[in-house]
Amino acid sequence: MIRPLVTKELRDQRPFLWLALFFLAIEVVGTLWTEPLGLSPYAESFVKRFEPEGDLSMMTFILAFALGSGLLVREQDDRTLEFLDALPTSRWSLFGVKLLVALGTVLVYPLGMGVWMMGQHALSATSLDPGLHLDVMAVGTVLRVAQALTVLALALALAPLRRLCWTVLAVLMLSQSILEERMPWLSALNPIRLTEPRFEGLHWRWPLKALGLQLSVACVLLALALAQFLGLGERLVASVLRRLQGSWMGTLATVATIGLFLATFSLWAVNDDSAENSGGDKPRVQFPTTATAQAATRHYQFTYPASQRKRTEPLVGGADGVFNQVRTFLGVEEGVPIRADLGGSTRHTAGTAYWNTLRMNLSGLSSPEEALAVLGHETTHVLAQRITGADAAPRLSSMNLLSEGLAAYVEYRFFRAPGAEEEYQLIAAAARARREVRTEELLEPEKLAAERDENQVYPLGRAFIEVLVRRHGDEAPARVLAALGRKDAPENLEGTLAWQDAFQTAGIDLSQVFDDFFAYLDEQAEHRRQVIDALPRPRGALERDEEGQVGIRAIVDGTLPEGWKVVCRFRPDEKASHHEFDGPYSGTGPHWREDSDISGGQLWYQFGLQGPRGLALYEPWTMVRVE
Repeated sequence: MIRPLVTKELRDQRPFLWLALFFLAIEVVGTLWTEPLGLSPYAESFVKRFEPEGDLSMMTFILAFALGSGLLVREQDDRTLEFLDALPTSRWSLFGVKLLVALGTVLVYPLGMGVWMMGQHALSATSLDPGLHLDVMAVGTVLRVAQALTVLALALALAPLRRLCWTVLAVLMLSQSILEERMPWLSALNPIRLTEPRFEGLHWRWPLKALGLQLSVACVLLALALAQFLGLGERLVASVLRRLQGSWMGTLATVATIGLFLATFSLWAVNDDSAENSGGDKPRVQFPTTATAQAATRHYQFTYPASQRKRTEPLVGGADGVFNQVRTFLGVEEGVPIRADLGGSTRHTAGTAYWNTLRMNLSGLSSPEEALAVLGHETTHVLAQRITGADAAPRLSSMNLLSEGLAAYVEYRFFRAPGAEEEYQLIAAAARARREVRTEELLEPEKLAAERDENQVYPLGRAFIEVLVRRHGDEAPARVLAALGRKDAPENLEGTLAWQDAFQTAGIDLSQVFDDFFAYLDEQAEHRRQVIDALPRPRGALERDEEGQVGIRAIVDGTLPEGWKVVCRFRPDEKASHHEFDGPYSGTGPHWREDSDISGGQLWYQFGLQGPRGLALYEPWTMVRVE
């Protein structure tokens, strides 16, 4: 019987759900309309959202009280309670279903805004503050649920007063505001202040006293509301309401309610001004930030740290030339300017790109020439997505050999010095000589990442695009991209099937391209046979110190070529993404690990050799069991 009750409540509370979604959509659309994506980190949005008078707390309060004030009494007013009593269920069950569905409805707006905040920060994060601070957001979410529950309980307890419940609420809020000045401990009863951030270092301090007190009050209020819903005190409430009936009483209550709320808001404003003038001693959250500057060219809108102005000038000056070179090669229209954030990129990357937006870690690049090359690489990603279209862009991103290979090919063909691709060719040739280039891993990057190194798609992908262009001309990559993004493309194709469909539609024999690809790698491997044979292959040995701490040491048979070094990195488990990798660490070690670094008694590590230009040739991942 529970499912029909839930369905009924979802239908009855649908207006509030649509209202919450409407306000959420207004917020998202308004933000997208007034400012570009990538400019709203937590430093700009967190305090505004979570302060007591912020929009999240106020909207949660209003939605919860408005919904709760009519949740139970509506059944009595609409005379549907007698019908529900005839069903094979109890008022206890009905009360519980109503409460849980209402709580979920109220939380749609604040939790949706929390997800939107994290999405904005993910697009805006710089190298100063790259994380999502999930621990902080988790505390805020728990407190938001407790806040909504407390306000719902208050509304349910006051609901039998009908329209006077808002008047009583205004009286309570005004009394609370006045008494807090004399008895500050009463702020622990204020649900609006429950989500106010109070930090100790980098951690949001749990307001245990306020949380426990408000949940206790909420339980009492819910018990009172349940008692009223079960019929206890019904005659007393009806008698009070009869005495308060009359148009003049309704008008008086409305005027009094408005006046009380205005008085409450005025008192809040005075208290806020006093706190601001006094400076306050409450610990507030601070996210790393820095002054930003902007520059615009015909094809880019740059945002960068103001302290990096000198490093930015050569990049801005040569940016349009980079764009025109990539655009000419791919044969696309100019389109709207690309938004470029130079303040940082994802961990372990020099740059990242997504729909019409790119990010670069300008401070981590060694020269203006390298910055222009990375800009060319990321611009290739943006323009390739324009060819495929937004719907096919995720499929292109999953085809790493094509996507990253094309970007690497453009980067080294047009924006690197002649011969700069030598180390890329060596890495690709060495992988082929070691029989570590497998078609199924290239077409399904998850397998490549799990077994070896997903970054192999850069040197191998560059070689793949080179042989593609050799046989079918410069327009071949664009033909494949257009085929990938065509409107009548089959849906849900993945892996090998997606590759075959795109190349066949483009009129290109995929098997022939791979034959050329492997022949090219064999040729490069033979040409560099002496260098490849001289590269040692490090392997790991487990060590323990006197305290039992575990470490991995590299055993290297042979001498490293000049400029090369041993590197080691770790991952928490077999399915971890490269963002979760720890390292690489230079040297043979031992590289010590804390107990918290070892998951389920398994230690995953990977040794490799890093060349003079920073490219690494890794061995397969290795797992050892640690007691």
